[in-house]
Amino acid sequence: FKLKKGETGSHKVKVPKYIGSVRTMVIAGDAQTEAYGWVEKTSPVRKPLMVLASLPRKITPGETVTLPVTVFAMEEKVKNVNLKIKEDQAFTIQGAATQSLSFSKPDEKMAYFKLKVSDFKGIGKVIVEASGNGESASFEVPIDVVNPNPMTSSTEDIVLNGNESRTVSLQTFGIAGSNTAQLEFSTLPPMNFNGRMQYLIRYPHGCVEQTTSAAFPQLFLADIFDLTSDKKNKIQLNVESAIKRLGNYQLPNGGFSYWPGRGQVNDWGTSFAGHFLLEAESQGYVLPIGFRSSWISYQKQAAKQWRAGEHRSDLAQAYRLYVLALSGNADVASMNRLRETKNITNEAKFRLAAAYGIIGQAGVAKDLLKGAVIDFKPSKYDYYTYGSETRNRAMALETMVVIQDKVKAQDLAKTIAQRLSESRWMSTQSTAYSLLAMAKFAKMVGGKGIKAQIILNGKTLDISTAKTLANRNLDIKRGSNSLVLKNNSDNTLFLCLSNNGILPVGEEKTTQKNLVVSSQFKGRDGTRLEGAQMTQGMDFVAEVTLTNTSSNDIKDVALTQIFPSGWEIVNTRFTDFGSFAENKVTYTDIRDDRANFYFDMKKNETKTFRVLLNASYLGTYYLPGLQAEAMYDNDYRVRTRGQWVEVVQ
Repeated sequence: FKLKKGETGSHKVKVPKYIGSVRTMVIAGDAQTEAYGWVEKTSPVRKPLMVLASLPRKITPGETVTLPVTVFAMEEKVKNVNLKIKEDQAFTIQGAATQSLSFSKPDEKMAYFKLKVSDFKGIGKVIVEASGNGESASFEVPIDVVNPNPMTSSTEDIVLNGNESRTVSLQTFGIAGSNTAQLEFSTLPPMNFNGRMQYLIRYPHGCVEQTTSAAFPQLFLADIFDLTSDKKNKIQLNVESAIKRLGNYQLPNGGFSYWPGRGQVNDWGTSFAGHFLLEAESQGYVLPIGFRSSWISYQKQAAKQWRAGEHRSDLAQAYRLYVLALSGNADVASMNRLRETKNITNEAKFRLAAAYGIIGQAGVAKDLLKGAVIDFKPSKYDYYTYGSETRNRAMALETMVVIQDKVKAQDLAKTIAQRLSESRWMSTQSTAYSLLAMAKFAKMVGGKGIKAQIILNGKTLDISTAKTLANRNLDIKRGSNSLVLKNNSDNTLFLCLSNNGILPVGEEKTTQKNLVVSSQFKGRDGTRLEGAQMTQGMDFVAEVTLTNTSSNDIKDVALTQIFPSGWEIVNTRFTDFGSFAENKVTYTDIRDDRANFYFDMKKNETKTFRVLLNASYLGTYYLPGLQAEAMYDNDYRVRTRGQWVEVVQ
């Protein structure tokens, strides 16, 4: 702002609830006379009666937390103070909801309330009100109730023939506030598109492959799905967020690392992320600055340097050549060299054919596919390309779409749709590629349109669209819901009803295959502690031991440790905690309430991981079980049951 000579200006600054002092500073300058100056003033912030309270940042349903309340009597007239906690759906008060404190002189005193966290999901409010001798004060603390259990989903496939109707009962499960349901309509065979898409979006880890997988199929949803405007906006935000995040994975040479901040290029991840970004650009999204030129430069150089042989995946080279062709920078010489290479794999032939198809050489593509077999055989997961039989089949389907072979595309699509609709596990790579290939196929063949009606608990919703698929969120109530589904067209409709909820704490399912995990707690001096009870303010170490019991090496293992609300992770980078050895991992991701470690394991290898913790808040809390998995191979996984722990004075 400006002040003329002799003028006085007045400003109001809103200060949130705060006790202490505030420094106000004004800096002034006159550029013409080159005169500058500053002045400051410190003002106390206080009332005759003030109150403060604190809680952990996140709390789990079923936990009991002790709420410490500090009362400040700042003037002689404040003698007797009454404290009260207002009721909220997020918790119940154990014991008295009111307390009294007496002051003989200006002072501060503590009071404690016990709160039992309800079976609830969301953010509640703890409001403390204080009054005494004509003075009053209040303090509000948000209580963020989060269940650490993952979302559990159950699906039901329904087929409605022309003009047929069906009544379905839907019973919710899980904690209050966690229940959602979606209904997917399709004129194609059922594939649980939405359920698989939600799996990708909710996947907790975030390497370059998984970040790309979560966003890639969403690029094509609007082409084939009849979507609400709210859903379209969410998709746009998801894609923009993924593009922004991927900018952190690109290295100065143009390649992409598997984890942000790592110096080594991930071959498949570079092509996969680049493929997604190119497709996003064609739909009008803005790419990270400098991505295109440096990425193309790296891919061209890598394509020229590629040679057949051990650890030189011909599929990775074919994919690189495909995305280069997609970018308008086809390396035809390298494409011809790969085509003439002896004994290239079935998968590489399909991907290379797609590259030729993109540059308009459909004849070469079809000649190349004469020696390729569509009947992919089940195989072990390919760690180098994060691939599987299903992923390779989906890539073959994309090739058939590129070269417009509708007959072979139809056969592939039926098999992929069947895989998607089954309840079997699929990796993020297999899921994402299957969804995007099916989306491209659906756009190519078009649909017969959908005319249907949903009557949910007496409320009617009509659906009429020319698109191939339609998805609607159902406004269900907790408990039993009645659904009447009507097909108002002559063609057959395939429906997938998805029912979702988060299971209560302590009801998580345990599993164990080829991995064994155990944990213990130790003091700073190395002595073993009983984890069920910790003293408030104590620093201690959580030590986890994971063993690969198989005779195979495994790649990309993820170990997740979720900690109780009353414990806090001590960041050793900023804390003088003495000599503490770093965990030997590829990547570490530490959040408010958990630590994620990512690493590879040799056959029969045992690894130990340590996290420094502090028992910060009084109360009884839930310590979730440990979780570890090979992210691209479901043959290696372990999940243990949790336990209740206590923080005492």
